[in-house]
This record gives sequence, structure tokens and C-alpha cells, in this order.
Amino acid sequence: MTKSNTIIGAISVVFGLLIIYLSRDMSIFDEYGVPGERFWPYGLAILFILLGIFQWISVIIDKAKHVHRSVDLSSTAVKRAYGLGFLLIFYAVGLYFLGFIISSLLLIPIIMWLMNERKKISLIVVPIAIVVMSYLFFELLFNSPLPIPVFLE
Repeated sequence: MTKSNTIIGAISVVFGLLIIYLSRDMSIFDEYGVPGERFWPYGLAILFILLGIFQWISVIIDKAKHVHRSVDLSSTAVKRAYGLGFLLIFYAVGLYFLGFIISSLLLIPIIMWLMNERKKISLIVVPIAIVVMSYLFFELLFNSPLPIPVFLE
């Protein structure tokens, strides 16, 4: 487990550095002080780097605890995580073809259902609230367009 956590921390740090490198030519703010195309990737990269470092610190602090622990990669929780990973691949494709609003209105209730939420009102209200708030923040407050369906471009 210690070896896996160390590798995951390294992958996180490398991924963060790669994001910073690939976004080096973008502007972080435009001439009006509005966050530019580099703002969000840069913030995400810093988050990846910090989380990778925290993962390493956790390995160092908890080394004695993790020596004799094994990981069951066939458990229900791990299988559910794999399924969610594949679902997110379909979501990414859906962002291109269906846009943010439709894709998110489909994804959020599916994830809620997989996490054992069975209240119908929650499965309807929560996705709508999340999408509306995302729209308001990104489109209106941050002036950053969300993905639209490819056929509307």
C-alpha cells in the first residue's frame, strides 16, 4: 500500500506539472481582470501538486500502519469506482455532443443513484440546482462559457 500511495502521489505531482507546462502560453487574466484560459487549469494543477505532496506526507507519517495492509481490488466499492470512471468517460463525450447542461442533468442523478440515493425529489431537484448554480457562476459571474452541443456551434 505504501508503494501504491507513493506512486499515486508522484503521478499527481507529475500531472500537475504537466498541466502547468502545457498551459504556459495562455493568459491567466485578460485585459479586464477576468480569469483567462489559464486560470482554472493552473488552479487545478496546483491542487494536483499539493494533493500529491500530501499523499507523500501521509505515506511517511502512516508508514507503520500500512506495512501489513492489503488492498482488495475486487470489492464492491472498488468495482463501483471503476464503473464511475467509465461513466465519466461517457460524460466527457457527452459534453462534446450534448453540451454541459444536458450531460450534467443526465450524469448527476446517475451518480446519486449509484450512491444509493433513492428519493425521487432529490434525484430531480439536486441535479437541476447544481446545473443552474454552475450556469450562473460560470456564464454570468466568471464570464466563462460552458460547453454547448456541437450541433449548436
